[in-house]
Amino acid sequence: MATQQAARLTRGDDAVEEIYYRKGDIDFCFLLNRRHHNLRVFDYRVGNYQQKRDFFDRIARAEGLRKVFTVVEKQDSKSWRSVGFSREGAIPGYFRTADAYIMSRVYTEEGEPIQGGAPKLNPPALPSLTVKEKQITKPRGLTSELVTDITRLESITRELGLESCYAPFRRGVFNPDVGLFARLGRRDLWVGAETDASFGHAKVDMITRPGKEADLPVLEYCLKVLLEELARNETASVFAVCAADDLLSNQAYGELGFKVTARLTDHLTRDDEFVGAQVWHRRLSPSSAQRLAG
Repeated sequence: MATQQAARLTRGDDAVEEIYYRKGDIDFCFLLNRRHHNLRVFDYRVGNYQQKRDFFDRIARAEGLRKVFTVVEKQDSKSWRSVGFSREGAIPGYFRTADAYIMSRVYTEEGEPIQGGAPKLNPPALPSLTVKEKQITKPRGLTSELVTDITRLESITRELGLESCYAPFRRGVFNPDVGLFARLGRRDLWVGAETDASFGHAKVDMITRPGKEADLPVLEYCLKVLLEELARNETASVFAVCAADDLLSNQAYGELGFKVTARLTDHLTRDDEFVGAQVWHRRLSPSSAQRLAG
């Protein structure tokens, strides 16, 4: 007998469902993101890969999805590849002592898997970064506060998440669990993080995305302060999933010392169009807070 439970969070026309499925030797959870037309899989048992793939293919056709993806350790990635998934990159240190590999299956508009695997993403070129990590100082007149109130973070994610292409990555909470609110003049800015203490990592997001180059120093400083807080709380590494054509956001991560470790085809939607994404990664350490502050 299969068991299934679902919990839904709705943001306007955007709905994310967390669904559990168990039948025989198959046991997994997945996030069905209808806004971005993708499925994020959490697989708890090895084996039965073809049966799992066929199950996800059926969901993709029924829901009109463009993509199914999972994040697994290296040895498991080979098994997913054997049933038609493509490796689109890695998240170093995702499992604290092991890297994670992003395995994806991309579909046509008719719901058929693309033969040959996920098409390669070729993002626009960024300006040359002349230093490993830019010296970032606090903009004059900026005030900020750390926010951990989930209700407040849910509200701001609901308000700004569509514009920033926000997509939850973990189970349980469909928004950042820690954020930084900043104000400069009449403008409010938000950055946030989905933290995972068990694995010592966090996904960071610019919930307010830069609209012009003048926004970069402010948002880079906000991210820097957030990284300091994460480092103090023993976060070993951080990563971000950023729309590949958002040049200013990608530039901000590069100037903060992040590196691209994965390129994801048709991973997000904006104005009903599919866009690729880049995964930016950076390691932190107990001394990171002091180094960032300096």
